[in-house]
Amino acid sequence: MTKDRRNNLPDNKIRRPVLLVLVTLSLLFSACTLRPTDPPVVTVYATILPTPTLTATTGPTLTPTPVPPTATPPPTATPLPPKPLTVALAGEPDTLHPLYASSYAAQTVLGALFVGCVGQDETGAPVALGCESVPTLENGGAQFVGEGADRHLQVTFHIRAGWRWTDGQPVTAQDALYTWGLIMSPGAQVNDPLTQKVFSMSAPDERTIVVDFMSAAQARLAAAGKLRGDVAFNYFSQQGAYDAYARQDTPLTDVNYWAVVRWLPEHLLKDVPAAEQLKSSFAQKPVGDGAFEVSTWNKGSELVLKRSALPFPLQPQGNVPSIIFRFVPDEASVLKEVQSGAAQMGQPVSADLASDQVSVTDMVITPVVAPVVEQIVLNTSRAPFDDVRVRQALRFAINARAVISDPLTGPAVDAEVIDPVSMFHGVDGSGLLPPYDPARAKELLAEAGWTCDHMPCVKPITEKNGDVVTKTLVFTLVTNERQPRNALSQLIQQQLEGVGFGVDLEIVHGLGKASQLFASYDQGGILLTRNFDAAMYQVPSLTRLSGVFDCASIPTEKNSAPTQGNVFGFCDEATDAAIRTAEQGEAVISTAGRVKPIQDLLAALTSDALFEPLYSPLQVFASRQVGGLRISGSAILTWNAWEWEQQAKP
Repeated sequence: MTKDRRNNLPDNKIRRPVLLVLVTLSLLFSACTLRPTDPPVVTVYATILPTPTLTATTGPTLTPTPVPPTATPPPTATPLPPKPLTVALAGEPDTLHPLYASSYAAQTVLGALFVGCVGQDETGAPVALGCESVPTLENGGAQFVGEGADRHLQVTFHIRAGWRWTDGQPVTAQDALYTWGLIMSPGAQVNDPLTQKVFSMSAPDERTIVVDFMSAAQARLAAAGKLRGDVAFNYFSQQGAYDAYARQDTPLTDVNYWAVVRWLPEHLLKDVPAAEQLKSSFAQKPVGDGAFEVSTWNKGSELVLKRSALPFPLQPQGNVPSIIFRFVPDEASVLKEVQSGAAQMGQPVSADLASDQVSVTDMVITPVVAPVVEQIVLNTSRAPFDDVRVRQALRFAINARAVISDPLTGPAVDAEVIDPVSMFHGVDGSGLLPPYDPARAKELLAEAGWTCDHMPCVKPITEKNGDVVTKTLVFTLVTNERQPRNALSQLIQQQLEGVGFGVDLEIVHGLGKASQLFASYDQGGILLTRNFDAAMYQVPSLTRLSGVFDCASIPTEKNSAPTQGNVFGFCDEATDAAIRTAEQGEAVISTAGRVKPIQDLLAALTSDALFEPLYSPLQVFASRQVGGLRISGSAILTWNAWEWEQQAKP
């Protein structure tokens, strides 16, 4: 059965939601990278005929003939210098100020302009860039100091010698202190939970930055609006940023503590009020610490970066003299630009677009996994999914591989539930994908008291007045109208009916914010008001667990949640404690100790069976004669632009 609900709103393409400011800043200032292993590369080259082999033969002895003088060889041709490298982007930056840029296009441009102190390498592990090392407990760069309620985390960063802004000024510790103060200025209107955990920053010398996170005592004062220091803590207290610390009894830490140092050029921005930063000339033509600087920006057309004349400290150095970002209307246009030779590369695009690609001799197609997951979420506050055994049965009953292999799904791979370029670097997320086991699903339903001699299963229920009624195992699966969901929902329906579930399908028309599925709480959004049994939709891969699985993130009228939050309605004190340990316990500062708490928590959430991951869409990255690339679906394409090499045609 299919229920059809229309809201008369226009379709619009679902885009990846804007990342939290924390993640945006970390990527922009820290030049994050992405993938643990290089994906397969399909390269098509022109055929090169083998050189004929000459076989010597025996013959009569010949009398030597005088050799005439050797002719003067022609002069050797001078190699042509590398040309500008063109990158096709779907869309144009809204701003180039690192604190406010949120679009994919803006982040891509900024990745070549700003490198930062510590970033993440291709495995997602923190790597020193503008700083000499990544501070940890093991190397002594991070340590806990003080005693009792005043004990706190102290982290020391050392700026790499020769690190400079592209206008020639050195990057100094004062730039980091200025940026911390700017982010914490009420006028800046920036909400960054990582920066808000810092009590003070100091600069013992021009290349040393000492960061003191809040102690438990300071965190409690911040929650009460009584903490005083170098920045306006009381402003953020009034905004509720510190409410969760009212009973804090341990020092504040963060799983991404190494990303806390960001820097902007104080000598260029110190006279610009915080409230005017977004409208400043810097926001249109910023000065960064990377290998490139802004040359020209022709609005609506292209933005050109040129390699800085100043040496860039990191090796290896590429040979690209300039980068032209060409703005095109959509992803299909991105691929056409590379195919035609107008661009040497473009942002990753849907693999569907490459299925009928024109054969190009020197174009390389690299498959990458999109950092999103198609999933089914379950409302734990409603029957039948208030019983964990029923939720587990649903997960075992769905064959995700069959969904992936269905032609209607399009190019897809096993769901990448966790984003490796996040707190999950080095963490194995394969355990989040349950095996297909319909026999086990039936066993779990029997354990939960359901009789499945006839379909759907039935169960006697004693109501409050003492009456015994027979309930059927039927629920409604709601989704919005986007191919391939209409067809996939029917495939899911058939799989679940095979073990005893009865499934009604409800299609909500409209995409993104134009769909009632994703509408705000005040507008009766199905997810935020939790007015559903089960829902199928696409979300970004997990970068954190707080805000998704903790009790405080359940949407309510008072806590309407600007994002989807904990739409499962799942609340468990032990899980909340485990999330705090995994994200802000003392072990997160240890290279060796950080993984186990995360793995334990993921295992527990898998057992709770709150959602069923189905697949992640496949994307492709097209390039022509460019070396030094390290790319994946979540990567900032330009994070290592200083290494890029233009290569000669084969």
